[in-house]
Amino acid sequence: MSELLRPEPLLPEPLTPAPRNACVITVGDELLRGEITDTNGTEASRTLTAYGISTHSRYTVADDEKAISDAVAHGLGQAWLVIVIGGLGPTSDDVTRFAVAQALGLGIEERQEAWDAVCRRLEGLRIEVHPDNRRQAQFPSGSVLLPNANGTAWGARVTVGGRHVVLLPGPPKECLPMLTAALDGLGATPATATGLRWRSMGLPEPEVAARIDAALSAAPGARATAGYCWRYPYVDVTLHATERETGALAALIDDALAGHVVSRDGRSARDHLADTITSTGPGTGTGTGTGTGLTIEDGLTHGRFQQWLDGLAPKADGRVARVGRVGIAVVATGTWHTGSPTDHRGFVAMRCRVTVGEATHTYTLDEPNLGPEVLDGATEFVAWSVLRALDAESGTEE
Repeated sequence: MSELLRPEPLLPEPLTPAPRNACVITVGDELLRGEITDTNGTEASRTLTAYGISTHSRYTVADDEKAISDAVAHGLGQAWLVIVIGGLGPTSDDVTRFAVAQALGLGIEERQEAWDAVCRRLEGLRIEVHPDNRRQAQFPSGSVLLPNANGTAWGARVTVGGRHVVLLPGPPKECLPMLTAALDGLGATPATATGLRWRSMGLPEPEVAARIDAALSAAPGARATAGYCWRYPYVDVTLHATERETGALAALIDDALAGHVVSRDGRSARDHLADTITSTGPGTGTGTGTGTGLTIEDGLTHGRFQQWLDGLAPKADGRVARVGRVGIAVVATGTWHTGSPTDHRGFVAMRCRVTVGEATHTYTLDEPNLGPEVLDGATEFVAWSVLRALDAESGTEE
């Protein structure tokens, strides 16, 4: 290997250890022009989350050495891990390797194993090896290389002062498997699912946050935080806590959201209802056209719930929608105050009466008439009402 360049360091002081969080930087003029959607940043954050690493920040920068270098330096000031995706190709605008070296105050060295891999792949594809391809064998000094099984651009991992920078190529089929390999190389392991998520309905986002923030503040010694995301018609809550804290805090959140929790796994009411009324075997229900044993008089969703229900059966894999021995009768109504399903003003008072066997349960919800999506929200409300009625009859209702 030969050293090609050693710039003046931009980070003269060693970096101190940091919590396991990350900064994700995606590189490319085409991303900034809107020609390509930045799916890599989203998928990288999902992968990091699966490994128990929180994404502290995300940036998209141009194919510009200074812009990339500045972003890396800034990211290292915030995070334990900086992921840089893109700009590792053979052309003159692929400058990520040089920008990262500049940010870390490192030289550039050529790695023979990477060059041999580039030549083997191109020759195997009967593509002429161009002198500019040699750029793809150059990395910041001291890099741990990340082989690329699906392309010519190898990645790299560089460690400085207890923090890490990972360089990955841009094509998704190449960078995402390499990210997993890089995290494995850092000793990170996929996090065990804790179920510390809540999907709530019927409360506005500020009210959800206020209730949970108050509950967490009242917990002595707790250092947990919660994140909130509005996904109509739901408000999703994610709890960030140590393993020791989770049990007690989860109970506090359950209490704070009592009567409004649709699920604890991020799925919608329709998703859960589909699982509840779908099983393997011949359908024996009494529903009209669906075999579910579930019928609905619908004055609320304008047929959307029935349309969804009809789509549940039959399944290509032999799964058919069914409820079993007990039929379910639903009557859903809505009163539109000020507006209407086509005039989006005011609010709609939703009412759902669910009869399971001999027992009848009634649920109500007032929802802002925000737009056409209010009918999708009403469909979720009906599904949630059926789930609550079934839980009540099975003795599992909260």
